[in-house]
Amino acid sequence: MSLGGTSPSSTLEQAVKYAYGKGVVLVAAAGNRNTSDPHYPAYYVKCLAVAATDQNDAKASFSNYGAWVDIAAPGVNIYSTLPNHPNRIGVRNYGYLSGTSMAAPHVAGVAALMKARDPSLTNAQIASQLIATGDPTTGFTTAIPRVNAYRAVQ
Repeated sequence: MSLGGTSPSSTLEQAVKYAYGKGVVLVAAAGNRNTSDPHYPAYYVKCLAVAATDQNDAKASFSNYGAWVDIAAPGVNIYSTLPNHPNRIGVRNYGYLSGTSMAAPHVAGVAALMKARDPSLTNAQIASQLIATGDPTTGFTTAIPRVNAYRAVQ
């Protein structure tokens, strides 16, 4: 989920709990305010909160952080699709973007690879394995691993 805000929502929290109860691996961007303050829905316990790292596996300057953040992924200068509407960013359909919304899809993709390799894995097992197999990062106030696709899928 590349969305969020600073206020909790009981409706959103119930939706997260419902999806988790149905076996969904919930991956959410941790936010881009360089704070340890909660960012929802990533702050909810059933979500994997994803911070952003730079090319040196260091905390991206904008990335939220804190004990509630579970894992990190590359989130600086990620080549991606861009909106194709009157309020678009740039003139092409592709470009470089930065943010935890660029990092979260890395983790979601690895979670999907894990489930494809072993369909018996539960959402809790996938989350645990993603975190346990990550690589060290720097710049965070707590130890937050950077996702390692190869090790997670093994």
